Amino acid sequence: MEKLGRLVSLYRPTKADASISNSANKHPQLIIVGSWTDARDVHIDKYIVKYQTLYPGAPILLLKNTTAEIYRPARIGPAMKAAVPVVRDVHPPRTLPSSPEVLIHIFSNGGSGSIANLYEQFAASTGPGEQFPRHVTILDSSPSVYSVGHALTFVSLSMSPFQRIVATPFLYIWAIGWSVLVALGLVTTSGDWAKAHNNKPVETEARRVYIYSGTDVLIDDKGVESHAADAEAKGFSVKLERFEGSAHVAHSRKDEDRYWDIVKKTWGGVP
Repeated sequence: MEKLGRLVSLYRPTKADASISNSANKHPQLIIVGSWTDARDVHIDKYIVKYQTLYPGAPILLLKNTTAEIYRPARIGPAMKAAVPVVRDVHPPRTLPSSPEVLIHIFSNGGSGSIANLYEQFAASTGPGEQFPRHVTILDSSPSVYSVGHALTFVSLSMSPFQRIVATPFLYIWAIGWSVLVALGLVTTSGDWAKAHNNKPVETEARRVYIYSGTDVLIDDKGVESHAADAEAKGFSVKLERFEGSAHVAHSRKDEDRYWDIVKKTWGGVP
C-alpha cells in the first residue's frame, strides 16, 4: 500500500484489475477500512486481502489508529486530511447518485474515531452543496459510549493478571481524572465519535449493518443496539447482526462465511 500520511495508506488495483467494472452493486469505487486501535498489519491484511478477492477493481483506503491517538484525540483529525483527496476523487462532490459508491468498514472505537474525523475533515474541505459520497457502512464491534469500566478494560487488556492487580489503584486514579476531563468536555471520546455516525446527512448513507456480540468485553451489546435504534429513528437504514460467543473484532473468526456474506449483502442491498 502507498503511504499517504502517518495513519493513512492506499492500495491501488493493478491496471488489469482496475479494468473490471466498478458499476453500482458490483464493485465499490472505493473501500475505506478504519482499523481498530493498535491493529497489527498481519491482522489488518486478512481483511484487505479478502476485499481484494471480493472486489479486485476497488481501491482500498486504510485508516489506522493507535493508543497515542486515543489519549490525544486532537491528533486524529489532522492525520485524516491525507485521506480527503482520495474520497473527493470518487465523484464530483455536488452530485449524489442513488446507488452507493463507497464501502466503509469500521472496526471498534479506533475505526470509529478515524471515520468520524474523516467526515469532519471532508466537510471542512468542501463548499456549500458538496457532500460525502453515497456509501454503505459496516460497523464491526462499534461504536460505544464512554464508561469508566470499558476505559479500564481497554488500558489493562494487554496486562497479565499480576500486572492488573498491581496497577488497579493507579488505573482507577487515571480513570477518575480522565472522566473529569470528559465531563468538562475537554477531550473527545468514543461517545462523541458514535454521535458523529448518526448526525451525518442521512441521504449520503444507503444502509448500514452492525456486527456485534454479547461476549465482547470492550463494546457493550446494549450500547450497540441503542446506537442502532437511534440511527433508525433518524431515518438510517439499519440492520443488526448479532454473533454468539465471539470476542472483540473477532466475529469473522467465529464464522467467516456468515461474516463476509453479511458484507456482500450489505454492499449489494440484499435483505
